[in-house]
Amino acid sequence: MSLQAYIDIFVWLLRPIPIPENPRLTSQDVTVVIPSIEGDGDVLWETICSILATEPFEIILVTIDANTTRAQLMVKSMGTSKIRIRSVANPNKRRQMVCAIPEIQTDITVFADDDVLWPPRLLSWMLAPLEDEGYGGVGTNQRLRRAESPNPQQRVYRYLNALYLERRNFDCASCMYMDGGLPCLSGRTVAYRSSVLKDDAFIRGFTNEEWLGRYQLNADDDNFITRWLLSHDKKISFQYHKEAEVLTTLEDNPNFTAWGTRDGADDDDAYRMIRVSSKQQEVSNVQVHERFLHRGEKCEYGFPTQIFNPNDTE
Repeated sequence: MSLQAYIDIFVWLLRPIPIPENPRLTSQDVTVVIPSIEGDGDVLWETICSILATEPFEIILVTIDANTTRAQLMVKSMGTSKIRIRSVANPNKRRQMVCAIPEIQTDITVFADDDVLWPPRLLSWMLAPLEDEGYGGVGTNQRLRRAESPNPQQRVYRYLNALYLERRNFDCASCMYMDGGLPCLSGRTVAYRSSVLKDDAFIRGFTNEEWLGRYQLNADDDNFITRWLLSHDKKISFQYHKEAEVLTTLEDNPNFTAWGTRDGADDDDAYRMIRVSSKQQEVSNVQVHERFLHRGEKCEYGFPTQIFNPNDTE
């Protein structure tokens, strides 16, 4: 049995932090930020409807200037006053996220991708750990959205995608049980304390992260924020529960493996994972080593295993 298989047994021992009987935080303490390039479409419509069903305080949809009108038309047709639209000049997820931060009026911020589906009680489960002021971020369980009438090739890629997400759920649950750490709080749907995001030092670091001191990093926002929380003594949580499970999409075509053939493919999940892994893992390994190993504090299970498998990153 491999080391990872042995450790993944701990997934069955993890229990999520329960929803309190009289919670201090409610869905009205949550603002949901959705970065989206297109700003409209059937998938985004479904995403927003599933989020609205959880009754957050509001949703901020951040698109690009060229697609603002499309976003406005879609939101108008939805007949709700809970959605505000903001935009940036060019596609850049980190810049889109930061664009919304000054607009947030609630104690908790949830970032969500524009292709996820939420279960009705998701916010209740995500807020449970944040009742403790020591927690700065909460991650979610994830599954692949089912496709309608996939062809044989798509079935193969979707099988690989489903395995990836399932393995990641096991990894996160095992890490959380063993030492309270995680490989990464996935940005597909994740909750943060708004005060962390509004810190000027955080915003400067988030929008100016570089690799080798020369190349600005725009992808892997979730890796940066996870490292930031850990380096600022904030606890993180992973709610491994069916009612905290979001559905998401991944590439189900040859782009799944086209990791070295093109640039600017930030929406291609498999390509993104491989393209940024070497850069982000180098940063993560150095920071985790300095922060945790030298000081004798707890270290994530994801750190030692990813040394031997450097392309294994969120």
